This record gives sequence, C-alpha cells and structure tokens, in this order.
Amino acid sequence: MATKLTTITGHYHSYVEDQVLTHYQLNETIDYFDDQNRLDRISLTGTGIVCGFQLSANADYSTVTITQGTGITTDGDLIKLKKETDKPLSILLKQKLFTVDFAKIDYKSYRLFDNDKGKYLPFKDINNVILPMWELLPEKPLGTPLESGESLLTSFVNLKDHVVILYLENYTKDASLCDEIDCSNKGGEEIFNIRVLVVSQANANSIIGKNGFPEKDSLYNKYDVFQKYSQLDELGVKKVIPTFNSTSTTNQIKQLFNTVVNDNSFRIDLIANLSTVLSSFGYSAPLLSIVNRINILFTIDPNNIPADIHYRYDLLKDIVATYKELKDLFIQLKSECNPSITSFPKHLLLGVVTDNSRFKNYRHQFYKASLLDQNKTFSNFDSLVRRLKGILDNYLVTANSIKITPSKTMGKLGAKSVPYYYNVDDNLLHAWDFEKSNLYIHQTNFSYHTTNLLNNDYIKAPLGYCIDDYDFYRIEGYLNDSVDDVKTFLNAKKIEYGLDFDFYILDIVENAADLKVLFNTNYSFEHKAGVKKGGTLLLLKSGATFITDFAIEGKISPDSGLGCCAITECMYPWISSLKYINNLSRSLKGTPSNIKAMPTHYILNVRKYSINGVNLITAPVIVRIPLTDVFLRRLHVVMQTLNTQFPTGLLFDFIEEQKKLKIMKLDKDKFEFEVQDITQKSTSPVYKFTETGVTRNGRIYRAEGITCSVLNAHNQNIYRKIHSNYDPINKDDDDFGRFDEDWRKWEILKKRLIRHTAIANYRRFIDNFEHFENIPSVDVNKSVGLELREIARALRAADTRVTDIYIGGDWTNGNWVNSTMCNYYSTMPWSTNDDLVLFINLRKKLHNEDRVSKYMIHINNNININLSQLAGVISLYSKKAEFYFQKPTEGNFIKIPV
Repeated sequence: MATKLTTITGHYHSYVEDQVLTHYQLNETIDYFDDQNRLDRISLTGTGIVCGFQLSANADYSTVTITQGTGITTDGDLIKLKKETDKPLSILLKQKLFTVDFAKIDYKSYRLFDNDKGKYLPFKDINNVILPMWELLPEKPLGTPLESGESLLTSFVNLKDHVVILYLENYTKDASLCDEIDCSNKGGEEIFNIRVLVVSQANANSIIGKNGFPEKDSLYNKYDVFQKYSQLDELGVKKVIPTFNSTSTTNQIKQLFNTVVNDNSFRIDLIANLSTVLSSFGYSAPLLSIVNRINILFTIDPNNIPADIHYRYDLLKDIVATYKELKDLFIQLKSECNPSITSFPKHLLLGVVTDNSRFKNYRHQFYKASLLDQNKTFSNFDSLVRRLKGILDNYLVTANSIKITPSKTMGKLGAKSVPYYYNVDDNLLHAWDFEKSNLYIHQTNFSYHTTNLLNNDYIKAPLGYCIDDYDFYRIEGYLNDSVDDVKTFLNAKKIEYGLDFDFYILDIVENAADLKVLFNTNYSFEHKAGVKKGGTLLLLKSGATFITDFAIEGKISPDSGLGCCAITECMYPWISSLKYINNLSRSLKGTPSNIKAMPTHYILNVRKYSINGVNLITAPVIVRIPLTDVFLRRLHVVMQTLNTQFPTGLLFDFIEEQKKLKIMKLDKDKFEFEVQDITQKSTSPVYKFTETGVTRNGRIYRAEGITCSVLNAHNQNIYRKIHSNYDPINKDDDDFGRFDEDWRKWEILKKRLIRHTAIANYRRFIDNFEHFENIPSVDVNKSVGLELREIARALRAADTRVTDIYIGGDWTNGNWVNSTMCNYYSTMPWSTNDDLVLFINLRKKLHNEDRVSKYMIHINNNININLSQLAGVISLYSKKAEFYFQKPTEGNFIKIPV
C-alpha cells in the first residue's frame, strides 16, 4: 500500500444543512485531517522510537519480550503494541477494539512471514521478492495447540543475532455484503496490523540500505554514527614547560613550541578525526580548506622556525578545543527539519535480540523535529565548523603594540576573549560564541581587535569596569615593541586599573643566573598567552627582541635568589675509581659467581656528617644505589642520591671532564663528611672530607687546591636553596642527566609499540611462553620460542640435572627488540615521528644497545653445577644469550619448556 504522505489532500469541502454527502466528500475530509495529523507528528514532534520497545530474551531463547513503547514512522503513524480485547463490545459497537494499557508482550512461537498484504516495498529485494523474514507470535493461553506452520522459538536457529522489526501492515480489505457483525458493510475496511518480524542482519542491511545495498533508510544511515564516534580520539595539546636548559637560546625556546606544533603524527591524527566528524554531515567543502590550512600553518622547517611559533601553538590549542566541542555534539545530532517520508514509513527497527552494548545497533533512534530544540544542536555544530574554518583562515599576526584583554581561564573557547592572532571580522565574531550569536550580541565579545566590536566603552575598554567573572589577562602584541615600552605599559596599566598580576622581563643571556634560580624554584611555568589573576607573567627576550611569554599561578617570592651569601665549589677525588664503578655495574650483565652472591647495589656507609659542628646525622646512614642505575648514569646517580638523602647538607656533583667530585657549600662553612664503600666488604677504608682536604683511614689522601673557612652555624634554609637552585640535574656532561624525562618517554613508547603496524602481531608484554612462538628470531627459519627451547634442551643435554630454566630481562619486561624491528629501523633511522624508530634510538641512549635483545637465561643453582659441562653450550650461544646461575627472585621470569 502506498504511504499516506506520498501525496496529501490539500483541501476539503464544507457541508450545508440537509446535504446528502457522497463518499468522496467524507473521504476527502477524513484524508485532509489524517494528513495534517501525520504531518504534525513528523514535522513538530519527530520520527523513530520515542521510548520503550526494549528487547530481551530468556536464557534458552524460548521467549522474546518486548516492552510497551511509543514510536512514529516517517509516514506519521503512531506505533504502539496492542492487544485485541472485549469481543462482545466489539460486536455491539461494530468495531474491533484493542488495548494498549499493558507493560509488555511475551512471544514464544514464530512462523514464516511470506504473505505481506501491505505489499511493503522496503521489505522487497531488487527482484521485487519479499526478503526472508519470520513473524513472532504472542504467548497463547495454556493448552492452546500450535497452528499449522507455527513453531516454538526454541527451534529458531541463532535467534539471538536476528533483528526485530515492528511492522504496521496497512491495506484496504475489500468490501463484502455481510460480515460477522451484520450485512450493512458496503465500504472497504482499512486494516492496521502490528506485526513483530525478525530478519537476519544481512537482510536488515538491505532494508536499511547499508553495507553495499542501495540506500532506502536515509534517516538511519545519516545518524548511524556511533561506530565513528567511538573511534574518535581524545586529543590534547602537549604542554610547553620551560626549564633552564631549554631556554638558553632563542632557537631552543622556539624549538620547545615547534616540537608540539610541527608534530606530524599529531597533525595526521587531528586531520583524520576532523575528517570523520565533518564529512559525516556534509561538510566536505569546508573540510578541504581546513585541512589545507592546517598543513600550511603546522608544517614548519625546523631550521627556520618563525617568530610567531608560540602563537601557532595557541592556534593549535584553539583548534583542538573546537574539535572537542564538535566531537561532543557529533553524537547528539539527531534533529531533522524535513525527514524523508520513504525512510521507514511503516516500520521501526528495534535492534538485535541480544545486544549487551549501551548503544544498540539496528535500532531506530528518535530523530526529533527541529522545533523541540529550536534546531539549536545543529546550529551550534554548524557554528563550530564555521569557527574552525574562520580561525584557520583568519590567523594573522600583524599587531605591533602590547595590549591587555580580560578573558577566562576555564570554560569553552567561545566564552573567552578573541585572541590577537586572528583577523577579527564579522564572520569570525558570528562563529566565535554560539550563545552570544544566538542572542544577536556577537559583537559583545572581548578582543584585542575592537574595530568590529559593539561601539560601547565596556566592550572596547573593559579593564575599567567590574569584570569579576573574567579571571585571566591576555597580554599580547608585544613582539615588535621595545622593552622599555612594554615595561612602562604594564606598570602603568597595573596602577591605572588595579590589575592583580606581577611580571618580569628577563634576558636569556644577561639574566641567565636569575632564570636558573627562577626555573629551579618554580616548576609550573607554562605558556598561556597571558597570566591568571594573582599570577606572575614572565616575558623572555634576547637583546632588544622579545621571544615569548610564560606564566605561573601565584606571586613569586622576592627571596628566590642567593644574594645573601658567597658559595664555594671545592674539587676532590671520589673514594671509588670510575673503573671500579664501571666493572661493578657491568657485573650485572656478566656470569654471576657461584661462590658468593653478586652485589645488586653500590652501598655507602655515611659514618659522620656535620656542618659547623651541627650534626646532620646521629648514627651511621646506609645509602644504597641500584647497580642498574649506576650502569646507566655512573657517579652522577650517586651524587644525586646523596643530595636527595641529605637535602639540608652539602651539594655533591660529579664533573665528568675532570673525573672529580665537586662539593658546593657556603664560603666559610666548616664540615666533616666520613664515608666508606661497603659494597664488597665492611672493612673497606674510611674517607673523611673536610673544607681543607680528604683523608683515607686518618692519613692525608689529597689536599691540594682545597681552601674553605668558617661562617658561624649550619643554616638549613640556605642549604635548601643551594639544592633548589644548583642541583646538578640535566647537566650537559651527564649522559643520562635527563633521566626522569627519558624514562618517561621510554615507558610511553613501549606501550605505543603494542599498536605499531610492523609488530602489532607480536605480544609486547609477554607473560606466557606461548607468546614467543610467533616472534621471529634472527634466524629466519626460527621463532624466538623455538630458539629458547633449543637452548634449554642443549643445557639439559649437557647436564641432565638442569631442569628449571627461565627467560627474563628485556624479553619479559617489554623492552625486547627482535630482527623485525631492526630491519624496519634500518629502512628509516632518520624518522622523528615513528614510534619504533624513536624507541630504538632511545634504547641506544639509555642502554647503549643497538642490536637484537639478548636472551637472559637463568638456571636454578640449587644443584652443584659443574660449569665445565655447560661451557660448550654457553660458548655456542654466547652471541645470543647471557647465562646466570641463580634462581630468579625479582622481576618477571618465564619458565622455558624443555
């Protein structure tokens, strides 16, 4: 039967007294008001499932239950489950009566549905043949036999994966002279049967028109975006945080921003996510422009970084903020002004019989009419697309005078002031803040550029007004100003308008010492293109040229320096030679002794520690440094550990070039520091360091060049400042001085390798031996698992008592590198965006390793092992494996099956 709204009745006749009505006139009137009711539903309410119609099945799928609900088809039919009721009253009134006042209907049987009296086109294939489908039948009274062709649901194969459809079978039943009620029926009867049908997912695709089928249900397809939404990334822009070592030159500072802005991997992810969001709703044309501008603005020659790099960083943050708002609205777009009548004119998809996901597939959502939210969701989305395109098209850094504009720290981008790095035309203002544009007050945004703003003093000069809800000052446009002009301007505006912030203008060369103190005592400086109320702004310059700005919350104490005292640096020999330290740390990599346990820590016994007669310890203190750390950082980590252990004491450092210990102290302080290396034995020599020299077991060890004298007493606060301001972290001569940052990157890269296309098929964090079986070894004909079993069998063959053999180290903690990774690396070692290449390069730095990971084989030494019996096997596999004769006690070790 044709849909009711395919053609509608445009008018009807009125009636006069005693008029004889024809069937044309009566039907015309009914049709007119029926059409209006249907149009009212789809245009002023919406289409799809309003509520209810929830599916469930019992454990053996003998019963499918559908709750009562409400839905509207695109032909304007109001759909509810119904039950026939009150037969005597139906006869009396000559009508078929139904009830809708019930909670649910249980369905326990089914039959083939192959006689569609409604001749419903969406259920037919390209050959005009009805698709295979079955009708679910409600539970019958107890004892009622099944009808011909009817079967219990328990016999329905794979029912749980089928799709349930509510179908309004609508057709005209031919007139008859007599029926079961009387013989007065001479007109056709309009039949509306609610049928519950089930189809396979493949046939549901045909009904919808997706996955290769010609589109039929345009509404479903347009808003079926959950899978795309669930795959959208949560994107964020990395912080740019300055340190003393990263801000010593203009190029270093620019590189801080360029590392984030010019990140090709992030740019690809950003474009891919924006493409998903915009192309799904027909924004292909703006998308092309957006992608082009992103590639232009964020593809930067590292040898020619522009002066506005920090503003491009701010632009990137604005883009990501806009993407996040678009992403949030993406899943909420379900508003339709003119729904297609042919989408689902007589049916509703209820979903798969068993679907435990929160978002149900093969289920019509409710596509509300624009009236219900005044088209606000789509309008907001459209506004965000225009803002995204606008900020990219209008990015322009031309202003050459500093200005302060109030803004907000928190909230959506549109609620904040429009930055100075945009050409603020009327189109951008319209798109900047949807809420203001919706109220026709888009010209009341605050901005550096005021030409197109409302001609109102509060809007154009807001600093002179009460702006309690604006807690941030955008400070922009200073790049081409002179230092004196900027300083004068900021001081004047602070006084004129009572602005609550401090500022410092520091030269990266002339004020290097102050910057070091500043960054070593204040760790949360961050670029924000301004400063929060109550905060401190730092403007960095080189000579007469400004570079960028950073800010921190809170005021910086003026007592951040060390101008009160002179500080002396004294050089000493350390108690352990570098050769000894290196051999000791490398012992972890060699063959352990079977006579005594091998050390795992470099152990110092600090016997005495005093400054100006004030004892810092009252009993000996044992300091333990893991040899794994010593192997990576040598004596640098020893000094760092001592500084951490005694934060109010001397400051220790190791100078690589001179191979000497440096002790920093207040100029005239006296001290005693007695220490011995008890790593190997407790009777080792005792070394005593003082301001005049060093002794070994009470005898002069070396004293030349040591001159220090007394002040008065040990000042804890001063020594804390020495540690804060001069702590030897991130030193150029410390190969692993960026220890924390490098290891943080290392852990991140390890996790990213899980999804790297070159090795995604191999388990990165191995906790079961079978995971080794598909990892290729150096030998192309063997897997790592096969090679490990060969080694274990060779050991067992050499000494049958060897039974407990384990693999550990890199291969079980996620650090492993196999031949596949090395081969991949060799094709593109220059890449700075590939996680696998970055991992191998960082491995060289941290572990000094550039080949396939060796196997760390541990053999339980509970038995008296004869090394000569195993020497041949160890020699044979020495290039591939390291052997340890001890039972694993710490770490992840996996037993090798023999």
